Amino acid sequence: MAAKPIATKQVDELRHLIEGVAKNFADRVYGPQGPEWGTQFADIEELAVQIGQAVSRQMCDQALQRQAAQPVPAAEQVCPSCGRPGEAAEPEPRIVMTRAGDAQWQEPHHHCPRCRRSFFPSVEAAGP
Repeated sequence: MAAKPIATKQVDELRHLIEGVAKNFADRVYGPQGPEWGTQFADIEELAVQIGQAVSRQMCDQALQRQAAQPVPAAEQVCPSCGRPGEAAEPEPRIVMTRAGDAQWQEPHHHCPRCRRSFFPSVEAAGP
């Protein structure tokens, strides 16, 4: 699990921002005085989890859409069947299940006129 230390470092670097965002959510939901007496811990926890998942889904959606908006590297524009350059085609909707729910974005893809097939660069090549 090599990704965990990197993510943990990034989360630590964002700690003050995360605290501020959490305070903003708490203020909007409960007001500056906090939840009224008698509010069940389970209710507070459930709302916090739902908000966290919604933020996670939005972050995945936005990060993936930003990545997809970047130019596709030349090496990823080659047809995996014949090795010839493909032609850029209109992006298509992509949905992937994450631990926080579905992530959605517009996936760039290419078409090979020789093989008459479409291919998605992010699917054909594994990332680091």
